[in-house]
Amino acid sequence: MNYLQKQSKQTKMQFKVCGITNIEQAEAITSQGVHYIGFIFYPSSKRYALSSLSLEDIAAFKPTNAKKVGVFVNETTEKVIEIATKAGLDIIQLHGDEDASYCATIQAVFPVIKVFRVSKNVPDFALYEKVASYYLLDTDSALYGGTGQHFNWELIKKTRFNKPFFLSGGIGINDIQGIQVLKAATAGMDLVAVDMNSKFETSPGIKNIELIKTFIDEFI
Repeated sequence: MNYLQKQSKQTKMQFKVCGITNIEQAEAITSQGVHYIGFIFYPSSKRYALSSLSLEDIAAFKPTNAKKVGVFVNETTEKVIEIATKAGLDIIQLHGDEDASYCATIQAVFPVIKVFRVSKNVPDFALYEKVASYYLLDTDSALYGGTGQHFNWELIKKTRFNKPFFLSGGIGINDIQGIQVLKAATAGMDLVAVDMNSKFETSPGIKNIELIKTFIDEFI
């Protein structure tokens, strides 16, 4: 059965919380039904995981119902694989300018989420179709990392991606209806997860657990 056949029916929404800096919070978040826990390994990020955690801390965190995602930006493939192995990561998210060859190297070892920044047009995914397990659509920015802003979701409503994708970019509690509308559109056949970060924090890297729970409960 190919991907198109598998996705012929709407799939249940999944959730990713990114920018984790505290293992106790990671444990609390997974108990709320989050499917992906994101640790950022980009030193310039305000949510750089290794500012407050060690690789051993992350390796010791072994959720039974969630995947650990490592977020990297233009790091060497050797370093990505080394960190991912030591931290016991399940999936690698590539948030920089990594080309298809780079992605293929990582994909040979770990599933890849390749990030595409959306501005005025739907990105061209063709070169990455065979070297990524997922796409993640984020808002275009001159800087790497989240902007806290939406891109225009109307651009992607009628698009078939033929690969599961994560929706990101300033998503907050007020976006529930918009996400449900998008999920019901053509693009919704490939939309598998929502990526939550800054709009669910009390400060950078510190998550608002109750707000996350409220958001998820609206999709159950």
